[in-house]
Amino acid sequence: MPDFTDRASRIVATAAQIAQLQGASLEATVLQRAGATLVETGYDNWNGGTTFFTLMLAVPIPTYVATDGQRDELEKSIQRRVSELARGELGNSITEVVISPELADESRPAEPLPNLDIPAEEVPSFWEPGFFRLFITHLAANKAEAHRLKEQLAAYQIAAFVAHDDIEPTHEWQTEIERALRTMDALAAIITPDFVRSRWCDQEVGFAIGRSKLVVPLRMGADPHGFLGKYQGLQIANAEASTVAARIFEILSQNSLSAPRMVDSAVDRLAESNTWADAKRNMTLLERVPRLNASQVARLVRAIDENTQVGDAFGVPQRIRTLVGRIGQKP
Repeated sequence: MPDFTDRASRIVATAAQIAQLQGASLEATVLQRAGATLVETGYDNWNGGTTFFTLMLAVPIPTYVATDGQRDELEKSIQRRVSELARGELGNSITEVVISPELADESRPAEPLPNLDIPAEEVPSFWEPGFFRLFITHLAANKAEAHRLKEQLAAYQIAAFVAHDDIEPTHEWQTEIERALRTMDALAAIITPDFVRSRWCDQEVGFAIGRSKLVVPLRMGADPHGFLGKYQGLQIANAEASTVAARIFEILSQNSLSAPRMVDSAVDRLAESNTWADAKRNMTLLERVPRLNASQVARLVRAIDENTQVGDAFGVPQRIRTLVGRIGQKP
């Protein structure tokens, strides 16, 4: 017959399923993600003898952070749950639960970068601070579509560069376009039948590919060509600009070339919410991202205490904790 300590994982897995069915989502997440160990911590020889155990739950760092402010109560709640499950284990009792973070792997200090004496380029004023920077390349004939798309993208914390909107008449246009290309986070290309004939549009796409930036082809009557052919095009013909903007946000949030910056922008949008209503809307947007890294988790959790429009918005703190417990990742 297996030793009682060997049953730790099965007890925890059972408790997780029960917690999930009862709607205790954060408790279920902790139990599902935990590495469980039973440690003997005492003995009482009265009435045949009882051995006391502490259940150690080691959870990923983002999950541990998600329990801030609730950890003591969670430990007590989980203790009650697993103690009930262990009642049939005669002579053994789980009297305490301890939630702790998994220890991170030891990391080597990064080697210093060579000093190339190249100063970082100042971010042009046409990029709104804190926003994801998306360059939209298009033919002059499609400037109205590009402008409508730019307006809708703002709701997703995406600043879109559209040459006809963002280049001031007093600035030399080619210089400004080059500055936008050097400082963008990704590029979207409105692909029409005449797009391939534009030397400028193809050069802008090539610039993005050369800088290893994500290119999102927006198909409007034509398919991606050349180097663009390796990217999956998004069909936008006859689609509302609001629908296209939502799909672009999803693509930018999921692709490894753009996701870190896109999710950073969405996290900042929530953390800097100006009203409770803004916090709720921004939380709904953030719940659509597929993953969070450790710094994003920390930023979200701090926002609960640092911004009352977030911390006092009904349901938002719990939604933050549930989100980071569900999709938070170690870096």
